[in-house]
Amino acid sequence: MLIAGTALWNVAAALGSSTISQGHSLPVRPFPFKLHPLVALGWSALIGGALCFLGVVVNVFAAIMYNLISDIVGGVQVTVAADKHA
Repeated sequence: MLIAGTALWNVAAALGSSTISQGHSLPVRPFPFKLHPLVALGWSALIGGALCFLGVVVNVFAAIMYNLISDIVGGVQVTVAADKHA
């Protein structure tokens, strides 16, 4: 997704800033900034990695809390019985 976004931005930038502005219904004028694709890719990867790490931490915490609460309450018991007609 990051590579596709960078590639699309480069294609749009190659067509000129007026094409990018028209695509977003902005007034036709050059952008006051220059996008560096590798920098944007690096920051996006860093933020994505941080979000993945945060998701792992939240899931581990949720699993620990579930196990603690299940231990106190008793949890769910499932009884599996053999089929008598087999």
